[in-house]
Amino acid sequence: MTSMDHESLVTTMNEDETQDINKKKSLRIILGILGGLIITCTLLYFLWLRPAMREPISEPLALPTIAMPNPSAGDDEVSPKIPSNLTEIQYFTRPTPDPTTKPVCGKDAEWILLMVGIDYRGGDYLYGLADVIRVIRIDFVNMKVNMVNLPRDLLVEAPAGRFTEPDPYKINQAYLFGTPGWQGFLGSGQGAGALAEVIQYNFGVPIDHYGVINFETFINFINAIDGVEVNLPGPVAGGSLGDFPAGKQTLDGERALALSRIRTGYGDAFRVRNQTLIMRGVLNKLIQPKYLVQVPNLLNQFSGTFLTDLSIEQLGSIGSCFLRNFETQDLQTFEAPSELLTSGRAFIPTLNGNSFVYRWDEQFINWIYTSLLEK
Repeated sequence: MTSMDHESLVTTMNEDETQDINKKKSLRIILGILGGLIITCTLLYFLWLRPAMREPISEPLALPTIAMPNPSAGDDEVSPKIPSNLTEIQYFTRPTPDPTTKPVCGKDAEWILLMVGIDYRGGDYLYGLADVIRVIRIDFVNMKVNMVNLPRDLLVEAPAGRFTEPDPYKINQAYLFGTPGWQGFLGSGQGAGALAEVIQYNFGVPIDHYGVINFETFINFINAIDGVEVNLPGPVAGGSLGDFPAGKQTLDGERALALSRIRTGYGDAFRVRNQTLIMRGVLNKLIQPKYLVQVPNLLNQFSGTFLTDLSIEQLGSIGSCFLRNFETQDLQTFEAPSELLTSGRAFIPTLNGNSFVYRWDEQFINWIYTSLLEK
């Protein structure tokens, strides 16, 4: 081998060694960057994202405790104020769970959930009347759901010292008085909290959690799941809201909202039944595998567009578990029997005049309890 060939070989070897050293340095740099990113992401998750996911999306509820009457108390004890149409304070007694039976989803045996749809088209929740009021008992042990509709024209009174507006109200006004734009409620939970307290005071039903949706979010959500299928028993003439043929049809968000609002010429019970059809249609859609896997993404997409005291983590884990284990035939819906309500007119101070209302008594409350506990 000549000296020139030897020098060339040495040079080549040195170049190869240099390239190997540079590759190792680059690999260490890349691994260092990746390691730094992993550590940063881990810290962000445990220090910020995970706690944020566990925080309630909206203001939590803090309903006052209703004291049970004490028969042994002396004459000096002041009885709590009760609604003027009742003879005593009403209490909903929850069933005692079997300690040997665990809930299928979550840690609680049941939730009593207040679902509210407000008649507000703005992108925020500054104002709004409660257009849809549903009290829902979710049994996580037997995976049953009982949904009770409360007509928005129920005449109700407010618990003492909790509202700045004089009662009586229509029940749908209770939500409005708690909104940030009105600020007529002194408790927590804003509009939903105000409505929950009125429901507890008048009917004795304690609310565990709430969810509120406005018109805009309703439309966008229906569109996000590619519409909702309903099967109308007959044609519906909605006037300015549009007409709907009888039979199966898939509605987009705007059409679903229109159907849920039609009552002129039909009455409020008709409107409630159509709302129930739409709710069942949404549930049927979400339990399909194609849409079930999209639930986490849907929650993230809409988390800032609805109100609830639940967290993203609760909605994601319990919601997904519930949809996987729930059968739609285990959803029971209940509409207020007309014979338990007395229609008429009453003076509503906040409306400065007489308005159509439904009056009710203990029989109506007993119907609510029976419906929530229906097997």
